Amino acid sequence: MSVTPWSYLDQQRLTLHCTSQLPAAQSLLQLAGKGALLAQLTPTPTAQQLLDAAEQAYRAGYEQQASTEFELQGLALAGIGDPLLHVDLLAEFLPAFKGKRHGVPITLVTYGLVVPAAAPALCQQLVALEVEKLDIYLPATNPPAYQQAVKPTQWGFSELCQFIHTAAEAGLQVTCFAYAPVTQQSELRGLALDLGARAFIVKPLASV
Repeated sequence: MSVTPWSYLDQQRLTLHCTSQLPAAQSLLQLAGKGALLAQLTPTPTAQQLLDAAEQAYRAGYEQQASTEFELQGLALAGIGDPLLHVDLLAEFLPAFKGKRHGVPITLVTYGLVVPAAAPALCQQLVALEVEKLDIYLPATNPPAYQQAVKPTQWGFSELCQFIHTAAEAGLQVTCFAYAPVTQQSELRGLALDLGARAFIVKPLASV
């Protein structure tokens, strides 16, 4: 499956780009070594464009090899920006997508930088929209290191930790991740699990 202005494959998972708004200095795509992909994505897709991109991928054979629901990679929402900053688009897209593709697991790939007062209601909204999973970027175990790694433009390490805990408490399946190389993998895994995440994984950088 080739890259479209609204979709691409990330580790064999169909990923839709839904916003260019960011809570940090760089896109997660840049941190992943996928800067070239940024220029191929349209800045602000519509819900209909995302639906069309997803349907095109499924018609082209995406996930036809999966024999059970447990083998489904499902659909991720990520892209240039952070999907949690465009919940209105998710609220328009996801019910329409789920209406066509029952049982497809939905994952949001996010920085998880959400003001604590808004986090419980946001997580409940995600559950209502049938989002199953959150992949949350966790590259550091303390505020100074996090500030250096992420350079957040809103909120910070404390808010991130609170959001991971709130999301897990709401019933969302949280996986924390960082990009290779990682020097404190055991410490990061311990922090993620303590906060309520189900796992911590290290994602490889894109090969140039």
